[in-house]
Amino acid sequence: MANQPGVEFTRPAAERIAKVVRKVEAGGREGNAFSLFPRLQSLGGRSVRFCSWTATWTYSETATITFDPATAQTATATNVILGVGPGDGWVARKGSAGWSLIGFDMTKQPGYAADEIQLFGHSSTDGIAQWYSITTCATATA
Repeated sequence: MANQPGVEFTRPAAERIAKVVRKVEAGGREGNAFSLFPRLQSLGGRSVRFCSWTATWTYSETATITFDPATAQTATATNVILGVGPGDGWVARKGSAGWSLIGFDMTKQPGYAADEIQLFGHSSTDGIAQWYSITTCATATA
């Protein structure tokens, strides 16, 4: 290889780097790996979890959620988004306040039709999220 400019270290800089490398190599191997989100990591990866619920879940109310149907592990969570029908979604732990719904599978909500163009909204009677077909809206001309 031809001479290429490189990085040059002073002796004190090289000694500082070597000292850090030796310290890391001598350290415990059981610690957590580097993480951009150390607070999530400190919770053992359990701060956001996938779950399901089997009944209509109105806004600001609690419901029993199931994390893993195979083990039937359940918890109580608060809906902090909008009213939803039975479905699947994600909850996040809010410290000692417990679990809160932070996202849901919109395709599980009432009225979803994969083969139609639809609008997503909520019922005016109960505030539960639902899908509306654009061909059956009150203002549709087709």
